[in-house]
Amino acid sequence: MESWSVEQVCNWLKQRNLGELVPKFREEEVSGAALLALNDRMVQQLVKKIGHQAVLMDLIKKYQQQKSGLESLTYCCEPASQKFPEVVSGATDRQMLNSSGPVEQNKYQCSAENEKGIIDHRVLKQKKKLKTFFARHKTLQWTSSYALPDFPYDVKCILAEKKCPDHSMRIRIIEFLQADMTKYLEGSLYPNSQQYNIVVNALLQAYPFLDEDGNGFLLWKRALKDRFKYVRRPIEDDEQVLRNKCKFGHRRGQSRKSSFAENKLDDVQRQEEPAHLKGSAMDLHIKWLNQEYMKTQRNWEEVDNRMNVTIEIRRKMISNKAPLKDILRLFPFLRCPYQLFREFQLLTHMDIYKKTVEILEIYSENILSLYVVRNNPINIMLQENLKRHAEEDVLKYMKMTAACLLLPEVFGDDSSLFAAVNEEVKAVTPVMEVKNPFNMNSCEFALYIEREELAQLDDCTMALAALVAAFHVFDIPCPKRIHRTLNFLESLVFEVRKPASLPTPGGPGGTQASSI
Repeated sequence: MESWSVEQVCNWLKQRNLGELVPKFREEEVSGAALLALNDRMVQQLVKKIGHQAVLMDLIKKYQQQKSGLESLTYCCEPASQKFPEVVSGATDRQMLNSSGPVEQNKYQCSAENEKGIIDHRVLKQKKKLKTFFARHKTLQWTSSYALPDFPYDVKCILAEKKCPDHSMRIRIIEFLQADMTKYLEGSLYPNSQQYNIVVNALLQAYPFLDEDGNGFLLWKRALKDRFKYVRRPIEDDEQVLRNKCKFGHRRGQSRKSSFAENKLDDVQRQEEPAHLKGSAMDLHIKWLNQEYMKTQRNWEEVDNRMNVTIEIRRKMISNKAPLKDILRLFPFLRCPYQLFREFQLLTHMDIYKKTVEILEIYSENILSLYVVRNNPINIMLQENLKRHAEEDVLKYMKMTAACLLLPEVFGDDSSLFAAVNEEVKAVTPVMEVKNPFNMNSCEFALYIEREELAQLDDCTMALAALVAAFHVFDIPCPKRIHRTLNFLESLVFEVRKPASLPTPGGPGGTQASSI
């Protein structure tokens, strides 16, 4: 790879589905040697999308690891390389980089005719090491033919009886799947969405009864993702950890390193704080919260306690119309969906996420049956995607997502103040950003306030709950052009006696209300 020209690098990018990067790489004249010399800062300047940054750095890292492994084995084989040159010189760097599979094994098999059939046993030993190395490389490649791990005896018994496992047994299954995925990922704890799908599909194909009683595809996938969240390794300088922090926990475009994080923390402590915080006992809690937010593994129980203690200061700042940036600087955990929902519950004694799930489960079919949404692009997109899936949980998930996004259309509100679907967020008030809502592998949901990303969210239900919670937690007035939609949701969340109702699913002239 060191000897590649700029065009060879561009061709390699196209083969790895990174064709969008070709113009920039050609403009900057990135050759093979330059590609291997790229660091994290250079990649961020060359590549704008975080996903492409992660893929590119991962490919370069894997190439360097594979090359170093091959060179170490080749060094061991040097005494016999003159007698059997094909044993150690059959693979090129470019072949090693090809992620579709290892170098063909026949290039490493010594000819039986060499030296009139006389084979040095030391060479056979080294050849065996090479075969083992490439066999291991091949097993670590992700393919659609993923094989489930060998479950323990008690789990096998439950599965053999085709009984739906209880909570503790489901946890054991998830633990074994997580350990097996980590092995295939060479120790990495960051599978992508496609890899989650492969594993869950393999599980449900082998044991179809696990898809019953609510234990469907989405629930197993969510459980597996949650398991990985709790076993992340606390590696401060790991570039992949930093990229995922940037993607899921911080504003888009930020890059954090361990030293940078320490400096940032010092900056936060040095910045001028409101007068009512100086010299108070609350200062210690706020500093602790900022320090804990920088960590990869957090003490959530203590976070909850300190957020409880500081709620009075937080509410005073919000009621005094303090800038949102100042509030989030002092209380960064409000960027986490869980803490946002918890803050809403402390204020209203209502579980906003649970209520939102119930609302969409009850009302989604009625919303989709309304005449006013029949020709809406989101509904048309939904109907096209429903034909491609047969899993009940996936269909339910898609319908709930569509119903959520169609709510402003039902009430005649401005949908751009509610959700930006595959477009740039323009509203200053809280709004959802949604990308590829019906693509199970690439859908993205986020909450924006003042045109800046507040949090990444798992699905549309969580995004809707976060949207409603944000208006209350940050005391943001509801825009008139979205008032009817939010009034409908809030009336159901707070269980008022006469909740707002949907229009009847009639024709174009139907304007009567239906309380469903």
